[in-house]
Amino acid sequence: MELGYIRRAYTLGPVYGLVVVAAHAMGGLLMANDLKFGYKLSLVAAFSPFLSNLIVFHSLIAHSFLNAAFDIALCALLLHTQSRAHQKVWFH
Repeated sequence: MELGYIRRAYTLGPVYGLVVVAAHAMGGLLMANDLKFGYKLSLVAAFSPFLSNLIVFHSLIAHSFLNAAFDIALCALLLHTQSRAHQKVWFH
């Protein structure tokens, strides 16, 4: 919802939308191929909903508690110590 509003309301909105979608796709693809850059790109993609909410609603968490819960869970799982240990051992 926020991404659609940003794409319509701002001049560089479509570019922002493409960057967010590409970050999700490329982050997953590069992480699946054991590249450390993919992990970092996935972190950027995981935090992008908070940036979108900040732009649109001037708040880190928008109206939907369920969406916020899943966004927070995704960030927490990526930043968890076991995920970080896995990233340090296996990624090039």
